[in-house]
Amino acid sequence: MATDYPPDSPTISPRKTVNTSAVQSPSPNGAAARIDKALSPNKSGSMHEKVARLSIHGIDPAERNLLKSLQDKASNNEDNSAPKRRRSSVMLHGNQSGSFSRKNSVTSMKVIKKKKKMNKPIEVKLLEKYLEKGISIKDIRDLTLFMMSATNNMPQWLTIRNRPHTPKMVVLFMPGLQPLDFGPGTFDKFSDIGAKGKQVVLMGDHLMKLIENSQTMPLTAPGSRNSLYSAYNSYINVGLTKNEKKEKKELLATKKVTIPDLVMTLDQLLENGYPIHPFTKGMSDEDRARNIEENKSKDDSSMWYNTIEFDHAGSHIFGLDCEMCLSGKEFVLTRVSVLDFQNNVVMDELVKPDVEITDYLTQYSGITKEKLDPVTTTLKDVQHKLLKLISSKDILIGHSLQSDLLTLKMRHPLIVDTAVIYDHKAGPPFKPALKYLASEFLGVSIQNHAGDGHDSIEDARTCLDLTKLKIENGLWFGLSINTENLFVRLSERSGKKSLLLNGYVSKNFSGVDDHQGGNSDSSLSRQVRCTTDTEVFDNIDKHINDFDIIVGRVRQLEFVRGYAQRPAHLGPDPGRTADEVISETNRRLDQVYNALPTGAMVLLVSGSGDVRDYYQLMHDLNELNKEDRAKARQEREEELSASVAKARDSVVSLIVKTERET
Repeated sequence: MATDYPPDSPTISPRKTVNTSAVQSPSPNGAAARIDKALSPNKSGSMHEKVARLSIHGIDPAERNLLKSLQDKASNNEDNSAPKRRRSSVMLHGNQSGSFSRKNSVTSMKVIKKKKKMNKPIEVKLLEKYLEKGISIKDIRDLTLFMMSATNNMPQWLTIRNRPHTPKMVVLFMPGLQPLDFGPGTFDKFSDIGAKGKQVVLMGDHLMKLIENSQTMPLTAPGSRNSLYSAYNSYINVGLTKNEKKEKKELLATKKVTIPDLVMTLDQLLENGYPIHPFTKGMSDEDRARNIEENKSKDDSSMWYNTIEFDHAGSHIFGLDCEMCLSGKEFVLTRVSVLDFQNNVVMDELVKPDVEITDYLTQYSGITKEKLDPVTTTLKDVQHKLLKLISSKDILIGHSLQSDLLTLKMRHPLIVDTAVIYDHKAGPPFKPALKYLASEFLGVSIQNHAGDGHDSIEDARTCLDLTKLKIENGLWFGLSINTENLFVRLSERSGKKSLLLNGYVSKNFSGVDDHQGGNSDSSLSRQVRCTTDTEVFDNIDKHINDFDIIVGRVRQLEFVRGYAQRPAHLGPDPGRTADEVISETNRRLDQVYNALPTGAMVLLVSGSGDVRDYYQLMHDLNELNKEDRAKARQEREEELSASVAKARDSVVSLIVKTERET
């Protein structure tokens, strides 16, 4: 039966059926009866039903009171009992005229709003026991990976709370630092600083904010009891797990390789000490002009030659090896052998130096006075023959070929180095010996001529055969696959942008090279060659907002204190004292700190301690022949161990930007 509702009454939900036959009139008495019934706790029916029954009649004061009672009761029920989920619900809202309308709500449950996550300041705490015993380069690398979100494993030597979502890091290697640089007070070694260390380098009033947010602690440089390794190389090479090694090998096994894939990049040539041809791929116009100018300034520039481009028939790939003797402390060329890619000998010349030979090194070179006495061929003769034989577009193959080219006083742009395309079994930074590679991969024994020395033809042929074997088996062949470049990992795992600043990369050369088949996006990593500390800091200032992590090396202090020899291409020493270099470094560090965002981190790493005793001892040992060197090394073992311990005693300052300066 159809029911006529008052014109102002809202439609009743179809899910509830109301018996309208009991309703007689909207009189006050009828309203009172309905109120009693609605409020009776013994009566069945939900609140929805009670409201629905009332809503089909006109509104009077009693019903308004009822509505208020029902709403209060609903509110109390919500507070005192767990809410029930409903598919839909009805809410009555009064309007100014006293009539009501019904609106659908999404749910009758309370909506709990999530609190907005606040960006809390980063908190870094170094654990006390590590402040006393120190950490390693691996620990610093693990911190880098954690801060750059390339791993969720927090290093064990510190605690970090509120790691920034968009972190920034600047890592600076500064060899040459000494304990006294971290005053006040003079310390015998870095480990004495420990928990006392709050200074970055030298104190200064203008650095107080920087100092307050720093912590200096001992660092053990990589090495062994009698050996010292490169801290920088150890930092940028990340050890792989067993599964990672397997995945990397499987990836590389699928990649075919051709000879151009094995040619050294410009930064590899620089890092391995090769003389740089002005038209090496990757050289900028600025680099090329400077390279030419530097070469002109050499005292013996007339003796140096660059290969030139020309067309020729026959092979365009050559194997090259030289034999050398000593004149005083300098190596001089005494034999050069060149083979084509088919292993045919195309040149084999004995060379008569224009200086007196003091040691023929016969056990290595195979050269004797008797062999050289009748020879009239000079170095210049050999250079002219090579310039007519090898075009600058041809590829030269050899083992640690930089030594041969330096002795030949020649520059060539396309090099395949078997000491680079094959790994040492211990991994970088070690280089494998040619004798080992021949035995391990070719199954042949070379350089076993019982005191007659090496055969340069045999060595050149071995390099050619190793290169062919590499091409046949793929990029993975001969690689230790124990490590991965840090910047490749950061780009692959967290998409972080890296900037590398040091003297071993080409000026404005972009992209991280990875001969192990990394898939890094070159746009995420850039390398800039910086030959001075000023260039390093200027590039940090320029790119501080463009990259997530910047890694650089400043070396002026190292040169001033005699930890390393100043390269000739840097020109004359500016004559600054160690204190002046440190003071300038502090000023630039303070500038970097102030430019960084809150939550950023700066690491100042000495990388090594006082290496002077160690380097002098190694120089003395290297002056001896192989047999005498082994004997002397054994006799001076305690002295060697003491010098290594001193060289490995280093330091790191960790600086955290906890708040933005106003």
